[in-house]
This record gives sequence, C-alpha cells and structure tokens, in this order.
Amino acid sequence: MFNRSEFIRCFSELGKRLGDSSFLDYAIEVAYDFNPMFTPFMQRRALKAIAENYLTEDALKNLLSYSDGPEDDINALRREMEGKRVGIIMAGNIPAVGFHDLLCTISTGARPVVKLSSRDECLIPAMVDFDAVSFLEYALPLDFILFSGSSRTKALVCDDFEGIPILARGSRFSLGVLSGEETDEDLRLLAEDMFLYGGLGCRSISLLMLPDGFDIQRIIKASSFMQERLMEMGPYRSSYIRRSALAKIENMFEHGNFTDGGFFILEEARKSFPPMAVVRYSFYKDISEVDEFCFRNRNSIQKKFTNFGMAQSPAIDDWMDGINTVQAILEGCGVLRKSNG
Repeated sequence: MFNRSEFIRCFSELGKRLGDSSFLDYAIEVAYDFNPMFTPFMQRRALKAIAENYLTEDALKNLLSYSDGPEDDINALRREMEGKRVGIIMAGNIPAVGFHDLLCTISTGARPVVKLSSRDECLIPAMVDFDAVSFLEYALPLDFILFSGSSRTKALVCDDFEGIPILARGSRFSLGVLSGEETDEDLRLLAEDMFLYGGLGCRSISLLMLPDGFDIQRIIKASSFMQERLMEMGPYRSSYIRRSALAKIENMFEHGNFTDGGFFILEEARKSFPPMAVVRYSFYKDISEVDEFCFRNRNSIQKKFTNFGMAQSPAIDDWMDGINTVQAILEGCGVLRKSNG
C-alpha cells in the first residue's frame, strides 16, 4: 500500500545523497564509458537539477498533490492504482532524463515497468535501488505507457502497443527570444541553455530570434566558457569539425550564411531542429513576427524562453509538452475521468 510519508522521506533522502560528490561515482564512470556524450560534468549537472527541483520535500509534496484524493481520503486514487502497471520507455539524450516519468508514476501508486535507453542504462538503476521498479525490455500486460523519443520512434512505438493507452512525446525544439537589452551575464546564461548536454534536449535553445541589428559576436564571446566542456564530448567535437568544414565550403561559394564560433556554428535560418553543434538564428523587425512563427510551429515547440539560465532546470510540474504527466497516468489507467482542461 502506498505510504505518502515514506515516499517523501525516501526521495528527499535521495536528493540529499545526490549532493554527495562521491555518490554514484561508479555509475557515472560506467555511463561515460558507454556514452561519450555523458561526461562526468554533464551527468553531475543533470543530477544536481534533479536533486534541487524534484527531490526536495516541497517539490515532492507538490507532485503528490496531483494524485491526492479528497481531503478525507487522500490515497483514494492510489488505492485504485494498486496493481496497475505503467510502462516507461525512456529517452537517452540527457543523463537520467527519464527520472521524472518514473517519479510521477511512483507517486500515483502504480508499478513502473521501465525500458531504459541503451545510451543511459546506468544512472537510474543506481539511483532507485528498490524492488518497486521493474527494469525490463518489454513486460506485458501494461495498463498505460509513457514514451519519450524521436517522432519517428514515437510512430513505431504507437504501432507496437496498439490498444494500450499511451502518452507519446516526439521531437520538439525550444527557442530563445532576445529583446536586445540583454547583459553579458544574460548571454552567458543563454549559452548554458543552448549547450548543456550538447544541446540535445527538447528544452535546449536551438533557435534564436534576435532584434534587427543585434551583434551575434556578443553571443559567441559570452558562450566561450562552454567550449572546453563541449569539446571533451567526442560525438559533439566530431559534429562541430564536420559542420565547420561544410560551413566554410558553403560560405566560399556564397550559398550559406554561417559564422564559426570556434566550437559551434551559427547559421542564419528560421528553421527548427538544427544538427548537433549548430545553433540557428533569425532577425525580426517586429515582435509580431515571433508570435506568428510560434503559432505556426506550436505543435513542435517545447518552450519559448525570454529569460535565460533555467531551461535545463524545470520545476517538478513544468510538464513535458505541457501535458500533466500524473493526470495522464491516472486517466490512462482508468481511475480519473479525462479532464476538459
């Protein structure tokens, strides 16, 4: 039976342990061996964000509020969830990125059945070493499925699990909108939002909307502190070298508008989903252009940021794709009627 106090105690204690520099050392080392994008620095940044934003007592109580029943029977919904099995098919673009789905599932009283990404098989099992979670390839029957990954894989997963309710998130991108009033420190924070985890997250800013006349050299200068962290990531370094060579050729024949930032490429284009080591930008004359772009691409945009530095540190109820994960689990398992909101 679900124990609310034990949930808070267990996971707030995990949050404190994540602050111990030696905790998970071995798992971090093994994860880096398997995935050269997961440098120790990037892994520890991801774990720090999890500890600070998901695993405090206040954050956990906030999460629990979404599956609390009426005041006189706070665990009513969770009793209905006993025996429900929620499959979680995790992405592997950011270290421990699937932890939020796992935490949401446990908070409802359901049993998680986890399919780890082959690129991120070490961290989460080391973090949640208890019997309530099954780490299996595929384990039917399932009552509901949470999936995160590319849009192409999303279609395949939906076909594989036809007939099972699923919350499937596909490819999305985020953009940053600058006003022209940004300080150098603002641009430094923007650099973190662009380049943490190699820019592979759906919340990573990969498109910049700049006011006419903005000096892009300011962005390059403010981002320089990320160079060492990025170039120690083998796949990122290879992508940058390749994109830099292509940019030189394109500029040579006046086919492109590329600026080499020394460890990333700035491409002037109002297009989404650039390749790794490329950030796209576009100038606007009036903010209505930004609004129009966002409306046309509303089904592909994860976030529009106008303040910087927190893109990779979402609050526990800053839901992916704007869909309340806890409510989706409860609805998918048939214990809560679909919300009209």
